[in-house]
Amino acid sequence: MITYEPKVTYLSTDRIFTSKEFIERNNLKLKSVDEICEIYKELGKDDFLGFSFDVFAKFVPFEKAKYNFEDDFINKVESGLEKWTFINTIEEASQDFLDYMNFAWGKAEDKRGISASRSIEKLSMFLRIMGREDLAELIDDDDLYNPYGAPALIAVCDKMGIQVPDSLREFAKVKCEE
Repeated sequence: MITYEPKVTYLSTDRIFTSKEFIERNNLKLKSVDEICEIYKELGKDDFLGFSFDVFAKFVPFEKAKYNFEDDFINKVESGLEKWTFINTIEEASQDFLDYMNFAWGKAEDKRGISASRSIEKLSMFLRIMGREDLAELIDDDDLYNPYGAPALIAVCDKMGIQVPDSLREFAKVKCEE
């Protein structure tokens, strides 16, 4: 299997690598570009801060995403000054998902409210793109957010067989005051 470079700024624990077994066990299948566009068309109505778009744009050709960029960036891509690539394999998608999950654990444990919330939104979009709407609904469950999305992250990881750091499990036991 190809090793992909992490696209997150840091990992909170050792990197977890995707595998054919992980992909098959979790029934992950990359949706088509048209299906991904339909998902964003529906979810994008509520994407005020563009968190879901950040994920969506990684999975579609430039022509499908450019409407949301500034003219300067569009011109750079169209002139060849900026390179546009997009994810088109389930292997790369699942690796990016695992890296982002690892990143999200750190945001939760560090009590980074906006970043933790953003992580939940992005992971939800990854799950939808990989055909796991059931897990997207689970991670989006507001009852599993307190504290900082940790219970939702753990619930999804448990369903997918992803080893969660013990420190995150301990952290998730302490609820924030409302």
